Amino acid sequence: MKTIVLHGSPRKNGNSDTLARHFLQGLETNGSHEIKHFFANDLNIRPCQGCESCADPLAGYCVIQDDMQEIYRGFIEAEIVVFATPMYWGYMTAQLKAVVDRMEAIAHPKYFRGKVFIVLATFRHHVESTVAFFRRIISYFGGDLHIITCRTVDENSGDDIPISDCKDVLKQAYDLGQSIGARPSA
Repeated sequence: MKTIVLHGSPRKNGNSDTLARHFLQGLETNGSHEIKHFFANDLNIRPCQGCESCADPLAGYCVIQDDMQEIYRGFIEAEIVVFATPMYWGYMTAQLKAVVDRMEAIAHPKYFRGKVFIVLATFRHHVESTVAFFRRIISYFGGDLHIITCRTVDENSGDDIPISDCKDVLKQAYDLGQSIGARPSA
C-alpha cells in the first residue's frame, strides 16, 4: 500500500515520530509498503494566500509552486495518510498546519474517500482541538480515520514521560499498523 507520513515535529525522532515508526513497523509485518516521508519543517511551504485559485478542488491545483506540489502527488496516490505531530499550545505544529491549510487545493471527497487516515498526536496538556479537527474533516470527506494520542507528561508532578515508557500506546500504534497492513490493497 502506498503510504505517506506527514511529520509535524521540528525535532526528528521525537515522540510523534516514534509513534509513527511503531505504526509503520506494524504495517510492514504484512509485507513491504511504499512509504514516503514528508518532514514539514524541512520543506519549503508557503502559507495559503487565500487567493481562491483552487476554488475548483477537482483540479487539484495551487498557484504557489513549492514543496506542496510533491505532497499533493503523494497524497493523491496514497492509500494511507499518516499525520504525526506533537501539540503546541493544544494544536498541531505550525509546520503541519501550513501543510494542512494548503490541502484546500484538494479539498474534495474524490481525494479522501477510500483512504485510511492515521493521526498520531503527542501532548503535554491538550489534544482535543486537533482531534476534533481531524474527526470533522475526515468524516466530512469520507475517509477512514484512526487516532492515537499519547500524553507525555505526568499530570501530578509535571515531569516529562519518555515515549519509550508509554509501552501501551506504542503497542497500540504497532497493532493498528498491523491491522491496517492486513487489509487487502485497493
